[in-house]
Amino acid sequence: MSVFELVELWCRSHPWTAAAVLLVLGTFAGSFLNVVIHRLPRGESIVRPRSRCPACGQTIRWYDNVPLLSFVLLGARCRRCQGRISWRYPLVELLCGLLWAALFLRFGPGKAFAVHLVFCSALLAVCFIDIDFRIIPNEISLPGIALGLGGSFLWYEQGFHWESILGLLVGGGGLLLVSLLYALLRGREGMGMGDVKLLGMLGAWLGWKSLLFIVLFASIQGVLVTLGMVVGGVQLKPPLPEEGEEPEQELASQMSGQAEAGPQGVPFMAAAIPFGPFLALAAVEYLFLGPWFYGLLRGA
Repeated sequence: MSVFELVELWCRSHPWTAAAVLLVLGTFAGSFLNVVIHRLPRGESIVRPRSRCPACGQTIRWYDNVPLLSFVLLGARCRRCQGRISWRYPLVELLCGLLWAALFLRFGPGKAFAVHLVFCSALLAVCFIDIDFRIIPNEISLPGIALGLGGSFLWYEQGFHWESILGLLVGGGGLLLVSLLYALLRGREGMGMGDVKLLGMLGAWLGWKSLLFIVLFASIQGVLVTLGMVVGGVQLKPPLPEEGEEPEQELASQMSGQAEAGPQGVPFMAAAIPFGPFLALAAVEYLFLGPWFYGLLRGA
């Protein structure tokens, strides 16, 4: 019996212990995702240099870079400059750890777990990058599409590669059509190409059957969160300026002809809410709730 078979046998015999181990390992993966989230949109290397304090630039020692634990022991401050450490760092680490453990309990050891581990970790990075920068990097979405299509052949005997190809075409193509129609009617982009490529990536990984669930749940959750932001007095942001358009001009064009702005400064219909995090969240939810949802539709 090989080492991998022994590990798989142990994991099946001790699922909760294995999940706990993966939770810890996932927090270390989350620490790396924090580097990706911070550096990738800025065009910086995600390999070098080593992690450093954003405030003073000091290289972070290994004992100050232990996921979750260092944040608590340091009191959320840099050891050298006493600058505040953002809560975002431990949050990403914790979410990644919980995600790894949950995926193991959902799929057990095997290729499905390994595939979805990579997929969901990438979505976690996409989520926070889109929140911060309102972009979805091609460095994640385009390789993600290729990996999704390639990974679909792991289930070749079940014909999943055809579902994956259709998922890419329907997901990316459908959202592209909606974006073009919006631009035609409103005279400006309503959805960035990053969202189009992301939905194509989701379709490639999860197959075309997942798209109804993803689009429906992403839209519902997006509307609810946006309404919650309005009620809570959160300042809504205008869309990013289009090519050749200055931010001030862009904001003026959004305000022109719109209803009077409320306390947020940007009208509800003119605000730009990143859709990528909701697509990513709905894709993860599909892995756990998809069978229940489609069973409900069938009346099962």
